[in-house]
Amino acid sequence: MKKRNNVMAAAMAVVLAASALTGCGGGAAKETTAAADGAQTQAAAGEKVNLRFVSWLTAQKELNEKVAAAYMADHPDINITFDYYGDMTATEYYKKVDLMIMGGEEMDILMTSAFPEHAQRAGSGAYLPLDEYFEKEGIKPEDAYSIVQRINGTMYGVPGDLKSWFVLLNKDYLDAAGLPVPELDWTWDDYREYAKKLTEGDGANKRYGSYFHTWDHYDYMGMWSNYPDNPMFKADLSAVNFDHPMYKEWLQFRHDLEQEDKSQVPYADMTSMNMNYRDKFFNGQIAMLPIGNFIVPELDDQEKYPHDFVTTFAPIPAWKDAEAGTTYTESHFYSISKTSKHPQEAYDFIRFYTTEGMKIRGVSVSAEKNADKMEFMNMQIDEPKYVDVEALEKVMNNPAWKDNVYQNVPTYNKEMSQMMVEECAKFLLGTDSLDNTVNSMMTRGTQLMKDKGGK
Repeated sequence: MKKRNNVMAAAMAVVLAASALTGCGGGAAKETTAAADGAQTQAAAGEKVNLRFVSWLTAQKELNEKVAAAYMADHPDINITFDYYGDMTATEYYKKVDLMIMGGEEMDILMTSAFPEHAQRAGSGAYLPLDEYFEKEGIKPEDAYSIVQRINGTMYGVPGDLKSWFVLLNKDYLDAAGLPVPELDWTWDDYREYAKKLTEGDGANKRYGSYFHTWDHYDYMGMWSNYPDNPMFKADLSAVNFDHPMYKEWLQFRHDLEQEDKSQVPYADMTSMNMNYRDKFFNGQIAMLPIGNFIVPELDDQEKYPHDFVTTFAPIPAWKDAEAGTTYTESHFYSISKTSKHPQEAYDFIRFYTTEGMKIRGVSVSAEKNADKMEFMNMQIDEPKYVDVEALEKVMNNPAWKDNVYQNVPTYNKEMSQMMVEECAKFLLGTDSLDNTVNSMMTRGTQLMKDKGGK
């Protein structure tokens, strides 16, 4: 990640203001589990509390050190150590850290990249409950953060690094096709027309108007504007939701983009060639890409992704007659490991890291309540000539903006999404019918819920 020009000024301001956050912060421990009652182990008089923060974001080492320095300047009794596993790959990080937790290795602060992964680990007992720490601080999580997600009524992770989805568009291709930047109220039907008009060429040199990646998001993306929660489940988690009419409609829509219009990169090509969506976009091989705002710091990174076009933006389109403006929003989650010996200090540093620390890092949007989204966006852009900042601001400050934040997420959500991706692939690859795909998802999903004990 790139260092923003105003980070140093923010860091100095935070050092001076750090005392506004009460308590000592952060934590890296050295033994096994915290006491069952959640009480912290007191450090010996005059001995520093060492907090161990384990992450996969190796590209943020320098920025994390600045956050730690700002915090420790106001908390001289705290020492914060960052350990990195996975080298920017959360999946590899999970493999390593899950084993470390099982082995009782002492750690204090752990991360997850999204709520399904968080719910899975919280449900296994890897993290300590946080409600008592918020109560002790005298605040409600809902008053502090724009996203609060719980597992069976209990909060196990503090949100940070807000990730909301929008559509990236190659503005040079729009201009060449005589197409305007889409309006805030555009629909998926509009998207389909844009994809057709932005598709050009044949064979290996073909440029596609649209690209949907292999993630589960793209198998139900159209439902975000109509179904106000996790599309895989009924709202009360009483059953799976794959028989919802919009599921079939959306999968058919995705299929038609690829097979009928020939305007979207085929799923078969993506999987057989193990495509990288960043490469496809920055190499100019696709014109539109629905994606999360975590990609913003890369849009002007000429060293890593050399390109000469301008990226512009549009909201996630509305499905059919839905109200425009709703998008899927998720975040990173920061939790206290069950093996922490200093949970109070760990909580205090997490609170700092996800508030003042976000401005020091300047690489993502803060999940803090009422945060100015464009303030954080601007920190991530060094070369505005590659980014349509006006369009970005229009999207981020859309008066109709509404976050679709999943609340009905069971601990087995990840397993359910993997099953869904497997079944949807059969339809997209042409090896099974749409009806059979939906029936298989219903059968396998229902059995998975039963095997996992329902909620």
